[in-house]
Amino acid sequence: MKRIGLIIVIILLIASTALAKDESAAFDFVIGLTQQNMEMDWWFAIPSQFGPMVSKVESVSKGEYFNILPIFNNYGADKDGIAKITYMVLIIKPDNTRYQQIEDLNGYSGKITGPHLLPAKERLTVCFEPEDMFGEYIIKIEAFDWIKNQRVEKKVKINLKEFELPELNKGDMEWIFSYPSKPESRKAITAFLSPPRPYINKDGSIVWSALWFYKYVIEENDFLSPQIIEFFNKKATEQQKKDIILLFHLSNKTKELGLKEDLKQYRQGLNKIKIPDPYTEITTGDQLDMLWAEFFATGRVKPVRQIISSFKLSKFIGTLEKVKNKKLDINSDDVKQQAMLEAVFRSAMWSLGSNCFQSSLLFQYCVGLYQSDKLNVLEKKYLKAIIQQVSEEKNQKVQPTKAEPEISAVSAQ
Repeated sequence: MKRIGLIIVIILLIASTALAKDESAAFDFVIGLTQQNMEMDWWFAIPSQFGPMVSKVESVSKGEYFNILPIFNNYGADKDGIAKITYMVLIIKPDNTRYQQIEDLNGYSGKITGPHLLPAKERLTVCFEPEDMFGEYIIKIEAFDWIKNQRVEKKVKINLKEFELPELNKGDMEWIFSYPSKPESRKAITAFLSPPRPYINKDGSIVWSALWFYKYVIEENDFLSPQIIEFFNKKATEQQKKDIILLFHLSNKTKELGLKEDLKQYRQGLNKIKIPDPYTEITTGDQLDMLWAEFFATGRVKPVRQIISSFKLSKFIGTLEKVKNKKLDINSDDVKQQAMLEAVFRSAMWSLGSNCFQSSLLFQYCVGLYQSDKLNVLEKKYLKAIIQQVSEEKNQKVQPTKAEPEISAVSAQ
């Protein structure tokens, strides 16, 4: 993909979550500037009783990507239910000259299946280059509804600023629970550089719940690597250097650090680390930790589905109780394995419930998965229990049924 200051990413997706639309009203749209994942599980994988959250971004630094997401409403459809919308984007520099203009983008073309708000089928991912001037950029969008023969123009602003890491209050972890819907990668790096505990335990085991999260953060945000490397070369303590080497090792990026001989030895010692595969059959807590890290760093539904697959371990329920009552011998290898697998199942259940309570997006994913045909009977049984418990605890009026969803609206955060 040629890099010319504006990177065009075209993603083709089907119609959106069912939301309010009024064909009698004038064609309209809103502009979302967001850093949410453009695979858009956060839009397409949630039930329609929940309006998708579009988290706005107001400023970026050079090399940092953001997405321009038009969302169309009150559009027309022909007698066959076909809608056709195109749009253009003009970006204006702080000195009021043109930065970039892209014509004839596909807003939507094809049959609609109901009263939907429609996210544009072709969307732009923008990245400012090192030579670009700092300041306020204006993004103008002109959209045309070919069925209604109506044209609408709107604009938003975004600031290009110097890169800086924010400060975090000690013990402040609330941002992690909102990260899937509102990614704040700078906060993640600040937290990574000041961990509450070492990333490698005294026994040599890895704290996957933390490191796997930061691994995904730097892989999803390319602009961070040069900033971390600069910090590594100019400011990092000896321990911070080792932490950065460990993180870059997991992402196969250590060559970018240009290590000196003493640190090369530390790097070579990391080769003995065995990295679990969270997408094989779940048998360990480390796999669960890695899946949770992926969810919170990316907002994708895939790791949530994999966590739910561990419910098959429920067949080992009762092992721990039998061990406690001396009915099973814990010294038996088979009993040890079965007891561990029961513990993994209970950990999966507990973590799903706890994290659903903290993360609205996760709760919505779980309701969506329950209402889908992607789960087996056993998985639905346990997921239903979690949804009901969390609903009661949060006093939400959401039941895991296939009742007709309520009509909602997109909310901006």
